[in-house]
Amino acid sequence: EGGGERPERPKRRMRRALCLLAIAALHLPGASPFGHAPCAPHRPRPAAPLCGGSGPGRFTAPALGRAGGRRAAASAAAPRMCEAAWTGFEEAAGQPAEFPERMEDALGQAGRAVLAALDDGIYRVKVQMSLAEFDAKEVPMAKGSIMTFVNSVGGSLVERGLRVNFVFNSVADASEAKNLVREDLQDRVTINVLGLGAFGEEDDVCVLVCPSNHGKDLRRIEDVERLMYAGPPRTMTSRKQRRLFQQRPIILLNPSLEAIHQHSTPASKVQPMFMSDFTTAYFLDPLAMVSRSSQAAILKSYPSQWQLWMRSTVAESTGGYRLVWERTTA
Repeated sequence: EGGGERPERPKRRMRRALCLLAIAALHLPGASPFGHAPCAPHRPRPAAPLCGGSGPGRFTAPALGRAGGRRAAASAAAPRMCEAAWTGFEEAAGQPAEFPERMEDALGQAGRAVLAALDDGIYRVKVQMSLAEFDAKEVPMAKGSIMTFVNSVGGSLVERGLRVNFVFNSVADASEAKNLVREDLQDRVTINVLGLGAFGEEDDVCVLVCPSNHGKDLRRIEDVERLMYAGPPRTMTSRKQRRLFQQRPIILLNPSLEAIHQHSTPASKVQPMFMSDFTTAYFLDPLAMVSRSSQAAILKSYPSQWQLWMRSTVAESTGGYRLVWERTTA
């Protein structure tokens, strides 16, 4: 009587039986623990091209049917549509990118990678160059190469009929950029300040130039999120127009954003969660690893894969960079 085991309750026996059935089902290939047919593996749906066509094509300004605006009449008079794919990108697809030996080569390569990503329907694009000339915190904008890239990409987008909105990190950078922008682009682009200017209804592309919040204003992350997730105006009632409005491309140029996180340290910073929505169209770090006899660089130029390039730093060696490996992820 006193030494016997206590009988299990019915609910406990039922839970135990279900657990044993679930464990046994996990060892059966293709079986489901609840007796249903096994679920098909999740396959991500390819991104739809922004131009509205059935496949990848050249990204041009979509006709969103904007109500009002100083340029609404001009957009209505000249509707924009999806054109054929750019043959230059078709020829470059699947071919390894060449390593840029000069700054001009890197800027041109980055511009082509951004346009190729837009043509493939990617509307969240990031460009990261670990170069001294692109460090806005160390090199003034007038002496660096940031505005050279801004003018190059801005000119290419304007040629496609797009209206570009450049957003700078501070009022000083925006005022200096107004003096450095190309003359033929001054009347066709908009220059704003992060947190003060908005991604207007009449703009097609937004380029955030070196957004940063390190050691200064942590609320700039909220400004970037507000710019990204701003909804369409109430006057826009068409479902297709509202979808195109929310899929307007946003390009991040050398972002340096740090999330407020308990695991963030000066050596290992945590990026904001919305950074996972962006696809790296171009990445260049020419000093990824430096040793006594060699130097390694990392390059990613859309649509190519991540590449590791190396060259010898010995005085007797005269060769340049050579490709070591390629991978789909960094």
